[in-house]
Amino acid sequence: MGKRKETTTVAPKKQKSMTKWEELYTDLASNVAEALRNARVKPEQLSGMTDGEITAIDGINDTSLEEIRAKYPANVNSEEETVGAGSSSPETPVVSTEEPTVLPPNHRHLFRNGKAIKAAKSKVDSQKTYSIDEAVKLVKATNITKFVATVTLHINLQGKDAPTRVELTFPFVAGTAKKVAIVSDELLKEIEKGVINFDILVTHPSFMPKLAKYAKVLGPKGLMPSPKAGTITPNPEGKAKEFEAGKTLVKAEPKFPLMHVTVGKVNQPEAELVANIKALIDAVKARNISKATLASTMSPGIKLQLS
Repeated sequence: MGKRKETTTVAPKKQKSMTKWEELYTDLASNVAEALRNARVKPEQLSGMTDGEITAIDGINDTSLEEIRAKYPANVNSEEETVGAGSSSPETPVVSTEEPTVLPPNHRHLFRNGKAIKAAKSKVDSQKTYSIDEAVKLVKATNITKFVATVTLHINLQGKDAPTRVELTFPFVAGTAKKVAIVSDELLKEIEKGVINFDILVTHPSFMPKLAKYAKVLGPKGLMPSPKAGTITPNPEGKAKEFEAGKTLVKAEPKFPLMHVTVGKVNQPEAELVANIKALIDAVKARNISKATLASTMSPGIKLQLS
């Protein structure tokens, strides 16, 4: 009999930990978080991506980019490493003695302990609550961006009766004007080609069977009409006019009692911002709000008086 072959034990392969996408980006607005999850972009990837690459993601616009960069800054170190990559002598990196006269674009938020940010924070008492008029003045006074910053009201909801969605019409333009489209056979052909030139889609119930086949395209973008959003209606023309006039559907985050609502731009008149904030609080009802914080992009938060 021949020699018996020795058996060898093979160590089991180490299984990769699965990414739980639903647990990512809970610090961002729900629509922004959903867009990043659908694109399968991990938080550690954002720092190495350019602004153009992020805005190329479906559902991410300039306002969303501002919010993302505030939470996940761009990694300027990777750019510095790239500069020395072409050096003929890697052991002796070339260091430029010439100081840049202009800061790199979109990197201002990296300097969290800079003079401008410290000065802005010093104007706000974190223990105090401000009236809406005072808060709006402070938002303008603490703005340090060179671009036109977005003004957002962050609302903490309380109570069992707190609404998860509210429909309201702002007295003045809040952020960017929305482009509204009504479903038709011609529009469906455009969607078929991948052409989507609208922010809100309104339809008559009779078109829903035809529209169902595009749910996989429109759903991830938040554009699929639904009864809850009021975008399925027997009178789509009238509803479209309401949305064009500024009607907005405000939704809470899916898993948390929070609302992040754009109420305007920092360059708008104070009276317009005040009117929009009051309209939002009236729609949600002050009794359903435990805390409301007003802030513009990269500015400190300002707590509002609710009574």
